[in-house]
Amino acid sequence: AKEQFTYVPFFWSAHYDVVVCAVGHATRWDAIEVHGSLEARDATVAYRLGGQVLQIVTVGRDGVSLAAEAALERGDAAALEGLLR
Repeated sequence: AKEQFTYVPFFWSAHYDVVVCAVGHATRWDAIEVHGSLEARDATVAYRLGGQVLQIVTVGRDGVSLAAEAALERGDAAALEGLLR
């Protein structure tokens, strides 16, 4: 079928006791923000282009990843920003 793919892409990967989740799709960005601690395995990473969040990667924050997926599906930029506070 020649239907446009409109779903928000995501993946997750478990490496022993570390779970990494990614939602959205950024082929290029002009800023990367780390919220939390990668060393502590508790972080949210935002990839931005022109101030807009294109992709969220989480480490140890499954709930944030699920909320980011829902916000991206709705196009809810305010909800995405709220996840980064």
